[in-house]
Amino acid sequence: METFEHLGFLVQFSEGTSLSQAATLFACSDPDMPDVPVPAAQVLDWMSQKIAFSLEYSAERSAAKESNQQTMSDLDVTMAEANTSHPRNSTPSANPAYYRNVTFVEGFSKTSVVKHASDVKGNSIKVLNCHDSVIYILAPLKYATVYGCSDATVVLGAVGKVVKVEHCERVHIIAAAKRICIANCRECIFYIGVNHQPLVLGDNHKLQVAPFNTCYPQLHEHMIQVAVDPSVNKWDQPFVLGVVDPHDSLSHPAGVSDVKAESATCLDPDLFTNFLIPSWFGDERQGTTNCNPFPLPEIYGTSQSKKRSALEDIQKMIRELQLDENRKRELATALHVQFKDWLYGNALTSHRYIRTSYGYARS
Repeated sequence: METFEHLGFLVQFSEGTSLSQAATLFACSDPDMPDVPVPAAQVLDWMSQKIAFSLEYSAERSAAKESNQQTMSDLDVTMAEANTSHPRNSTPSANPAYYRNVTFVEGFSKTSVVKHASDVKGNSIKVLNCHDSVIYILAPLKYATVYGCSDATVVLGAVGKVVKVEHCERVHIIAAAKRICIANCRECIFYIGVNHQPLVLGDNHKLQVAPFNTCYPQLHEHMIQVAVDPSVNKWDQPFVLGVVDPHDSLSHPAGVSDVKAESATCLDPDLFTNFLIPSWFGDERQGTTNCNPFPLPEIYGTSQSKKRSALEDIQKMIRELQLDENRKRELATALHVQFKDWLYGNALTSHRYIRTSYGYARS
């Protein structure tokens, strides 16, 4: 406990309250009683939560003040204020300005959703509990949260502060951002352009990271607006913080059997593909971005070149075939059947393709 109290020199929870009393982690905070040790993982989890709540609450206050055109000299809030005003598993529902300045994309299933800059209020977006869907957020933002989603693809245009991805399964995240924090996710792939190391927290399994893989006409402009630098990409340098209990299937604080939390692996270059944003999703304004603003690592670029070359060879071979009309129709039918077999053999790819081809929702 004495070691923990030393953190009070760095973090002030509230005036006149010791850090151990504020944390309520220790079974006994009576100075006349012997100390009861607490696993470091539990302390780390508590500290991470409070810091995250403090940052998020600070962002919400900032957005509310900006909307009211009030000047402010300091956006920082104490951890005590964040704890009392924004406790875990709650939202600041008492603050109407919060909802006016945060855009929610929530509860969508088996559809596609597109939001441009004109559709986004404030500078923060939350994608919550969306399943089997494709979400396009083609706008400049400061903060973005993806929470509780599964079997989905989420495209985030440009995020100038931080992207948080929590409690997601089998989700593809495509994001150009200053920072990204990943917590308690399973079987997700992150196609990212990030200026700082990806932060990996909690109990994660089978995560993969890959270079950023898409573009849309206004992307470069949006990145400039929120100060995301395309010349710096630390996508392949995940930083793992914390430990987990290998015998516990849930993300509970661990004890003596703690092991380092699972990191993310780099996606096989042969599995890397570009993600095409349909042109009919374009904004009313035209932009100049027509290629990926983040340079591809050589091994991924080489893989892409091989795929393009193979496709060109097949196209050339088909063009040079001397076929009558009946044989051409037979070939087209065979190609169509093979494509369908491949598509429906990859259920997630199939659903995304069908939704992209035949319709989407803009809300």
